[in-house]
Amino acid sequence: MASSYRFSRVAQSLRPSPIRELFAVSQRPGMISFAGGLPDPEIFPVDQFAECAEVLRVEGRVALQYGASEGYRPLVDQLRARMEPVLGAPVAPEHLVVTTGSQQVMDLLARVLVDPGDTVVVEAPTYPGALHTFRAAGARFALVPCDEFGMRTELLDGVLESCRRESGRPPALIYTITNFSNPSGACLAGDRREHLVAAAARHGVPVFEDDPYGELRFRGAPQPTVYGLAGGKGVVFASSFSKILAPGVRVAWAVGEAELVRRLVIAKQGIDLCTPMVAQVLVSEYCRRGFLDAHLPRIRAHYAGKATAMAGALRRHLSPDAARWTDPDGGFFFWLDLGRRDSRTVFEQAVDAGVAFLPGSAFFPHAEEVVLGHGDGTSFARLCFTFAGPGEIDEGCRRLGLALATA
Repeated sequence: MASSYRFSRVAQSLRPSPIRELFAVSQRPGMISFAGGLPDPEIFPVDQFAECAEVLRVEGRVALQYGASEGYRPLVDQLRARMEPVLGAPVAPEHLVVTTGSQQVMDLLARVLVDPGDTVVVEAPTYPGALHTFRAAGARFALVPCDEFGMRTELLDGVLESCRRESGRPPALIYTITNFSNPSGACLAGDRREHLVAAAARHGVPVFEDDPYGELRFRGAPQPTVYGLAGGKGVVFASSFSKILAPGVRVAWAVGEAELVRRLVIAKQGIDLCTPMVAQVLVSEYCRRGFLDAHLPRIRAHYAGKATAMAGALRRHLSPDAARWTDPDGGFFFWLDLGRRDSRTVFEQAVDAGVAFLPGSAFFPHAEEVVLGHGDGTSFARLCFTFAGPGEIDEGCRRLGLALATA
């Protein structure tokens, strides 16, 4: 289509999100969707959050004003108190910034750490939103394969050294989702976390530890954070209220070394000045009243039931030679290995049968963007178990089984 505008090189390189592109398919009447990584609105704490709006009568003039780019100080202090036992390290105010969703953390890091042509090391598979953001910054990608225990960190030294030889400089960043990865559902094993910290330090490459799902563990014991293992050196930790409260609040945070956080804050000033104060004040009040701590056990139990329902439905309706998977211990996702089947073909047949999922190719960079590693996810599929009801989960898996049987 002809345009009146001369688009920048960055704009010309942008690609639409494959998840957003497929989202319209999942909205068709009668479609059971395992596609979107959406929290269940039935578990949103609507009444408690509405009750928190009373704070606006007292703090309304603060909530309706511009705020500090670093974040609303009461919320900053609450997050510091929550993070210190999780990270195993003290968190001073200058180590934390509140952001407008965790996607903004990625954008800010790309702005302050990544130059055009730099390499970003990512897991294969990985979160498409991260690929989108780093791609927009002009990054290329080095892939480290994953298994059911997360990134295969025994390969990391070789990947980092190869990147340095290829470009003459180390990668700009290592990006990892350590707990219940999107899309694989895997948790990075404890010894691999130690390998990651050691390899990153040897090669002088910072790590972005993205952890939106860590508090949604419903089975097993948590592992130490990469941030804590590194003593807070060379690691940025990020999390969000999107999965543990509601995505509509658009409040997240990042923890890192003071000088890095200072630069993130400066970059944020050029984007949105500050995270919306109304949202920050309401979230702070929600935490102050103890609602978050009371809500977390309920949401974990809620999602544990749905994960159990999907695990059982997959075993009932998919033949053993149709797919393999590992039951997750938390988070949102099942990652199916479809063997030699092309997940795009299966997707089309599944949609015809009335069920949607995301083909694995959505979680890999395009071949021309990859400087090291390989993989395209064509034989994998991501299923989200959080949004559909129990009856829909069973029926959706039955429909998926029929699609696989004819693929």
